[in-house]
Amino acid sequence: MAREDDRGGAAITTTATITRSRPVVPPAEPPPARLEVRDLRFAYGRGREILGGLSFRVVPGAVLAIVGPSGCGKTTLLRLIAGLERPASGSIALDGREVARGRSFVPPHRRRVGVVFQDYALFPTMSAAGNVRFALRELPRRQRRGRAAELLEQVGMGDKASAMPHTLSGGQQQRVALARALAQDPVVMLLDEPFCNLDAGLRSSLRGETLAMLRKRGVATMLVTHDATDAAAADEQLTLPTAT
Repeated sequence: MAREDDRGGAAITTTATITRSRPVVPPAEPPPARLEVRDLRFAYGRGREILGGLSFRVVPGAVLAIVGPSGCGKTTLLRLIAGLERPASGSIALDGREVARGRSFVPPHRRRVGVVFQDYALFPTMSAAGNVRFALRELPRRQRRGRAAELLEQVGMGDKASAMPHTLSGGQQQRVALARALAQDPVVMLLDEPFCNLDAGLRSSLRGETLAMLRKRGVATMLVTHDATDAAAADEQLTLPTAT
């Protein structure tokens, strides 16, 4: 049994629970979904099912927090949306285009999905600008340089373009990782506990800046977190049950 969000937003099956972090005024017409997941199922090999019959949608500019106990499939869900895993069944659509259903499968580099991992996953032998330019490698070299500089400026790292990752603080590395993810011009951004290694003060300010930027761009955002404050900053929270 599923229920529909009054924005035409999330439709959540009984395998998960959705709660609102803030009141929502329904628009006259629900906006189209940036991300739509229908009856998604996944299991590793022939083992236990990690995700069973999960359905939801995320509209432009909305932030959906994914919460639940360890091992319930939060990171697996992000990997499925990014195209790093194939679902056992069900479908995933981005901006109305199916990217995974049955034998149909669109590879990660063609999905316009940005990802920021917990450890930021920066290339240690590349400068901040080099990390961002790597995500722009399909552009001509001159355009790569200009676009990378622009993205670093947008996240407040314009003066650190030549810095190597090991010389940057955790917050600065997170900003570079965000700039690299934005280089994909994503319609969906996946954040896998990106603030967990930061101290409380920096965590709060960086979380606010990051989510505000993504909302302004109209990017549908999924935020995996174990932190109640992070989850409360989202528009809604999707609680996954323990895998069976």
